[in-house]
Amino acid sequence: MKFSAATLLLFIVGAVHQVGVADASGNDIKTPLNPAKLALLPKECGVSKLGKTVNSTKSLAFEYPWLALVRYTKSRRPATCLGSLINRRYVLSVTGCMRKTKRDPDFIRLGEQSETTERDCNVLTDHKTGYELRDCTGPVLDIGIESIITHPDFDQPMYTNDLALLRMVREVEYNDYIRPICLPTTPELLANIPRYLVMPAWELDMNAPNHYVGELQKYFVENTDLDTCQRQFEKAGFAPEFDDDRFCAQQLGPNYVCSRVPGAPIGTEVDIGGTLRFVEFAMAKFSPLNCTLRETVPMISMRIPKYMKWITDNLEA
Repeated sequence: MKFSAATLLLFIVGAVHQVGVADASGNDIKTPLNPAKLALLPKECGVSKLGKTVNSTKSLAFEYPWLALVRYTKSRRPATCLGSLINRRYVLSVTGCMRKTKRDPDFIRLGEQSETTERDCNVLTDHKTGYELRDCTGPVLDIGIESIITHPDFDQPMYTNDLALLRMVREVEYNDYIRPICLPTTPELLANIPRYLVMPAWELDMNAPNHYVGELQKYFVENTDLDTCQRQFEKAGFAPEFDDDRFCAQQLGPNYVCSRVPGAPIGTEVDIGGTLRFVEFAMAKFSPLNCTLRETVPMISMRIPKYMKWITDNLEA
């Protein structure tokens, strides 16, 4: 069954309070998060210049200013991962594609919407004059990586605990097209993941290293329970093991991403103190590369609330 983009853009609104929770091992929600570490996450997050997400599958310039590309200067294979800017020094991404290339990435690119243009622009029409107006971003920011922290329990055969924190060599200056995403840090956000979410991502060009195709797209997904997810994988001939650290994101169309998009943030806008803010609830990791299977087999992702203690504990000023 396919749904319209407008139908799928449903947002669950939650009230917020102040302290989130997670466990001592870093993967649960039982021990309070460290307030000093929480303070390193920005309060002003998850808001784009465009405001509320529009009902289309193609993103606009300025719409997802927290999206990051984790790049390699030289690579013989497609090596780009995605990630999200979480504060002025850190990008949250995945470990797996770094292990595949057997080397660390070289830099992070921020402020990208289309690799085919030097500057990304939205074309608008002045209703009074009929003239065409262009609202353009500045140039992309390529910034070096100072250090990488990978989750200590990353398991390569099954790609569990597939998270990495990338610390940039200097602080990033925020602007209209480079801004941080929100993470779930309150009890309500940690315990209640909305049913319908969106995943911004580029389609990977499997024949060209370090290259994504076209403009940034939006893929609508549904939060799917683990039992249903397991059955769908088994029907497709896969037998992955699921636990509650995993998040299953069923693509809903009308467009489907057919390549791997490791590190792509999965989230939605939530009302936080009267402001709609985009919160990252999951991070894309694995799904079958067969485009037909993508319509019925969910994408296995990392459930961000389960990792908030690990994420925050490893942040430094």
